[in-house]
Amino acid sequence: MQDHLIEISPTGIEKAIFILVFLAGMISFGIIISKYIRNLLMFKKANRTVDIAAGVKRVIKFVFGQKRLLDDPFSGVAHFIVFWGFLIIAFGTINFFGKGFWSGFDIPILFGALKAQMLFLLDLFSFLVIIGILAFAVKRYIIRPKRITQSAGAALILMLILGLMVFDLLSDGFNMASQQIAAPGAFIGAYLAGIFKTLPPETSAFWAHVFWWAHFIFFMAILNYVPLGKHMHIFTSLFNVYLADPTSGTILTKADLENSESFGVTKIEEHTWKDYLDGLSCTECGRCQDACPAWNTGKPLSPKNIIMQLRRHAEKKAPYIQAGKADEFTEDFLKDVITEDVIWACTTCYACQNACPLFIEHIPKLMDYRRSLVLNEGAISTQGGAALKNMEKTGDPWGLGQAARADWFKDQPVNLVADKPNAEWLFWVGCAGALDARNVKVSQATIKLMNAAGVDFAILGTDETCTGDSARRLGEEYLFQTLAASNVELLNGLNVKKIFTNCPHCLNTLKNEYRAFGGVYEVYHTHELLEELIKSGKLKIDKTKIDKSYFGTGIVFHDSCYLGRHNGIYEPGRFLIDLVANRVEMKRHRQNSFCCGAGGARMWLEETAGKRINEERAEEAINTGVNTIGVACPFCMTMLEDGIKAKDKAETHRVIDITEVLAKGV
Repeated sequence: MQDHLIEISPTGIEKAIFILVFLAGMISFGIIISKYIRNLLMFKKANRTVDIAAGVKRVIKFVFGQKRLLDDPFSGVAHFIVFWGFLIIAFGTINFFGKGFWSGFDIPILFGALKAQMLFLLDLFSFLVIIGILAFAVKRYIIRPKRITQSAGAALILMLILGLMVFDLLSDGFNMASQQIAAPGAFIGAYLAGIFKTLPPETSAFWAHVFWWAHFIFFMAILNYVPLGKHMHIFTSLFNVYLADPTSGTILTKADLENSESFGVTKIEEHTWKDYLDGLSCTECGRCQDACPAWNTGKPLSPKNIIMQLRRHAEKKAPYIQAGKADEFTEDFLKDVITEDVIWACTTCYACQNACPLFIEHIPKLMDYRRSLVLNEGAISTQGGAALKNMEKTGDPWGLGQAARADWFKDQPVNLVADKPNAEWLFWVGCAGALDARNVKVSQATIKLMNAAGVDFAILGTDETCTGDSARRLGEEYLFQTLAASNVELLNGLNVKKIFTNCPHCLNTLKNEYRAFGGVYEVYHTHELLEELIKSGKLKIDKTKIDKSYFGTGIVFHDSCYLGRHNGIYEPGRFLIDLVANRVEMKRHRQNSFCCGAGGARMWLEETAGKRINEERAEEAINTGVNTIGVACPFCMTMLEDGIKAKDKAETHRVIDITEVLAKGV
């Protein structure tokens, strides 16, 4: 074998055509990209500060490492191969175009001292990309998962990429056959040359040129076609992942109520450029849709469709906005594109954002749409309106009033902050923990455990009021800010530093969202604190006092969305269950847990479309064969109890908080 293969470079008229086509393709590509840049500039400024180290780490892990994609082994591995194949092949592409302009061009070192190794990698990854593309075709057209949008564009891009790889290998093979030599390392090219070696050299040279040009044309076609559809993410994904806000959807933005004429998002141009970048980055893979509890139970909400519709509507309206004629555009964003039944279906469970490979932010958009409906138009259901009115008047969604908060702790060994102002901990009971009869039992069990461990704590009693979580998720930002400011003033006035609570929604609000109002506290879920107390030996559980018939054959644990996905707390509840019972997991658990249906203030809204989310989750728990469901959230308690009743299992199944079991052992 010789290593002086003369590689194809256009000469004469071929070179002129090459330069013209290349320049035309690059100009066309530039025009397409400039359109997107103009579109980005028409949106509002995105106020976000990126931690550079965290952003780079995300890019390495989720773009180059493809972490979330690899959760689906079949298509994830295929995408990983194609992604890395293109990165490696990019060096060959640069060399390819260099030879188009200058005969004999080679990238120093890579195609010099390391030429054999580089040619080996190019052939290897060309082959692997072909395998990856075929895997995509099998997934899309044979397996056909419902989450994937079928389109002619997707088929076209698969054919273009497949052709790009095949034509390059064929060109190399025919070129080697025409010269009766082989390039070192190019093992596929050499194999193909062996097949074509019986052809006359002139014929092999002719086909080498044909496939060289086919490879070139296909590359220019891909370059110009990719930005026109979902494959635009090739250019935007790195930026979208780098710019991602890890708190997005968990901590909602504080609206400037005093200096705003309208609230939320009513028109597409009221979005930020980052929202549009989300639209450009969406691959339409449908992972968000697959994870969405609303979509999975027959609701009209598809997180994927929201992002796709945002982009399409923006690009339809862009020419009008840029021409100063936005008023002439007649398609209404919230009424004609993102409709009210879609907006109100969201439980803010975070499953969509947790599943998205490119960190697209769905929840903040939906919450901004709710703000627009409620604050600008007063558009909210009767049930939602009643909950808001109760929170405003009485400080709780049921309208029971502050005095009713004194009933649950009568005759309980607990101190009020007024009587014990220097207590180390504040037990934030929450509306459900103080006013809902079923959840009152959990609050009382919590007191028993904390006293047994010698925890220095107190409660606010009738001074406690709603944190405002439901108000904010219903879009009533004004009411939320009123409640937040009042609560922060109270807590700061009492010099509260450390809080524990049974409610993940209260935890998220107190820990994360009150910071914007000057409330900085160390906030624990009760299960977290109990785990620490037990591990340190301060709390001892006597298992002999616990009647195991209370939880039957075991406890199947349900992860609360606001404790798990929103705040990353998965293990404390499991640790506590493992102390006393056999723990069972549902198929959808931890970060992939399925919502109970109460989040996003859906607790206060009627569910009429499709199957009830709580019944879907209760059914999954029942199917594990265990008759006790463990929860870590008062909303989950209510929803899953209603779910097992709807399944006629109330006589045989029960829902508990593990604190109720542990309290029997002290």
